[in-house]
Amino acid sequence: MSPYLAVFISSLLWAISTQIYAKMVQKLTVYRFNFYKSVISFVCFLLACVLTGNFYFPTQAMPYLLLSGFLGFTLADLFIFYSFSKNGPARTLMFSSFSPSIIAVYSYFILGKTLPMSKVAGLFFLLLCLLFIALERKRRGNVSLRVALLAIIGINIEALGVVFTKKSFMVLPDMSPFTANLYRVGVAVVVLGIFNSFKGVKFGIKDMDWDIKGKVMLSTFLGTFMALYFYLYAISNYNHPSIIAGIGSLAPIYASVYEHWRDKKRPNRYFIGAIASMICGVLFLIFG
Repeated sequence: MSPYLAVFISSLLWAISTQIYAKMVQKLTVYRFNFYKSVISFVCFLLACVLTGNFYFPTQAMPYLLLSGFLGFTLADLFIFYSFSKNGPARTLMFSSFSPSIIAVYSYFILGKTLPMSKVAGLFFLLLCLLFIALERKRRGNVSLRVALLAIIGINIEALGVVFTKKSFMVLPDMSPFTANLYRVGVAVVVLGIFNSFKGVKFGIKDMDWDIKGKVMLSTFLGTFMALYFYLYAISNYNHPSIIAGIGSLAPIYASVYEHWRDKKRPNRYFIGAIASMICGVLFLIFG
């Protein structure tokens, strides 16, 4: 499978799952939902590793996988899901549009990777695309400055996690994305379990009705298991992680296209500008 196709699928699944994430975080709290999400995805990745023959201990890559899991699945998710609950997924995803540029900077210092100008132009067009989407939506209400800052911190931490994930694949190029994600998620299960115990967070599920249980499992399967598998497949099969992150940051435009179709709205100039910028950005990233 092409890494470009894989990351397109990943961002589409992520766009769908974040709509459910935002509601579940409000019902269960950030800490409780994040723990359930980690446990369910760990079981999914463990089964996938066993069934595909990829259950092994990647000794050489393990330090980077553990660090990536701690940064991306534990710290970053706490910040980002808190922003989901306060600002909503659409606004939070807008902040994530800066992630590819942040990853490009971290990749230069940690991985020694540089971007040609054609790829930089592609990232610029994708940022322009998301700016048009932000103008097109013109959502009412103010965004909390404190929550926005927490989201940006979370996105920076997540970007570091992506870079260390790429480092693990540079050490072990043949490692399966299932294997990498198993140990990354495993870190989150352990750390969040200990953290939640000290905070007195409820671990049981008896107080959850079947509607909530079903949505937690569905959103985790789509957003943490499937989306992460495709994302890491793309990361492992492409040289520069910021390009994959750039294509993967298009979740807000998927949501906007869906809203236009659902509400039967005619596209305005901002929406047309966003589509044009997206096409230019993707062409530069893929063919530049």
